[in-house]
Amino acid sequence: MTLHRISFPGSIVHCGALRRCIKAFGITEGYSSSFLSELELTLHEAFVNAVRHGNLSNPELPVSLILCDGREAGVRYLRVEVRDCGNGYSLPERHDFSRSGDARVLSGRGLPLIVHFADSVRNETRPEGSVLILHYIPY
Repeated sequence: MTLHRISFPGSIVHCGALRRCIKAFGITEGYSSSFLSELELTLHEAFVNAVRHGNLSNPELPVSLILCDGREAGVRYLRVEVRDCGNGYSLPERHDFSRSGDARVLSGRGLPLIVHFADSVRNETRPEGSVLILHYIPY
């Protein structure tokens, strides 16, 4: 099992650094380029949501990611926790963008993208903040 923790001040100016960390992690773990692209996209969106909606864009509040790559019953998995200091939110059902009124709209697509690409998603509210827990089966 491989465990990594990444923490940034709660500001979207750190999105580039986050993506570089995720890419380095994925390359080290041997993920395919297509899975790594999906992982970078979903974790970027989760980070932005944590900054904007969890921490209300307060750069004094951290956003942390815990990445755990392991195996269970012979099947490889990746569990990612995205932690902020907010009160949590409701997750949408799986979303089909082809049924949206306008699929070109960029705002508000973060959670539907995350739910679409991750194998499972859940949100927990804890005393120290909100945790978005993502499970993937890497390929």
